[in-house]
Amino acid sequence: MTREEQRLLRETEKRLRKTCKELGRRRGWKTIAGTQYQVRGEILYELMVFLRDRAGGGMDLMSWCSCKPLALDDIFWKVFHMEEIAASQPFSFHVRGAFTARSLALDKRREPLPGPEALEEMTEALFDRAEALAAENPFPDLAAFRARLEAEKRPQVLGIILCLLGEGNYSRAMELIEENLARGERGGFSREGGRRSVLEDARDYCAARLAETV
Repeated sequence: MTREEQRLLRETEKRLRKTCKELGRRRGWKTIAGTQYQVRGEILYELMVFLRDRAGGGMDLMSWCSCKPLALDDIFWKVFHMEEIAASQPFSFHVRGAFTARSLALDKRREPLPGPEALEEMTEALFDRAEALAAENPFPDLAAFRARLEAEKRPQVLGIILCLLGEGNYSRAMELIEENLARGERGGFSREGGRRSVLEDARDYCAARLAETV
């Protein structure tokens, strides 16, 4: 990129952050570290809008809309021995916390930005799309969210396990945990300096719940 292109990208990024914050506030979204978010029912919806330079010149406007049931974080923190820590954090910890359940991508877009003058209109269209997806309410419960996770090309195993735990389906959750531990999977999170994985914690949590039903 030339210096002029770099300058234009920086200026447009600054304008985009301001546009997203103003649009979001007007439409009932909150902002944390550049991510727009809102809660509908028990589902957290997130929208990220950002710019990328395009090979050959110009810029693309990109977006990522995702969601997750808030209950997944609550289950994750309980399993991972983080309830007290999480309780002391602001609500935005659901959005920006390093130790949270992963969201499900609902929509990804990348479109050429004709020029800075088109920024607001295109950004508003992305908010429209995110709100339309949220209004569809495809996840009335954890079972519906889990079904969507299971249908993904690369299923989020930890997310599926957390859903099963939240549903009280401890037998199936234990089967899935043991299958993945046997393959050497760790679930993407660990504590105690990496010695203890979230799947091991989930196994212990699940075993305790199963013991309560005997």
